[in-house]
Amino acid sequence: MITTDEQIQTLTGQLKELSLKIAVLSAKQEAAVATARKFTEELDLLRTKQLSTTQQLRELELHKSGMYMWENIGDGG
Repeated sequence: MITTDEQIQTLTGQLKELSLKIAVLSAKQEAAVATARKFTEELDLLRTKQLSTTQQLRELELHKSGMYMWENIGDGG
């Protein structure tokens, strides 16, 4: 039959093991959050560059299609 002291030792061992697992998972979570934050910043930067590039392309396409010619007529151009 298991004594109270043995049960205490078993439960104490389980608590230590669980505490260690919690510490490991917490560290992994912190690393994942930092990585996610880095990815978010990088995505924001890339989206900003994409928007700027898209606007530049539209302006070039408008120039090529002659849409800006109408703007220049008032300037004598």
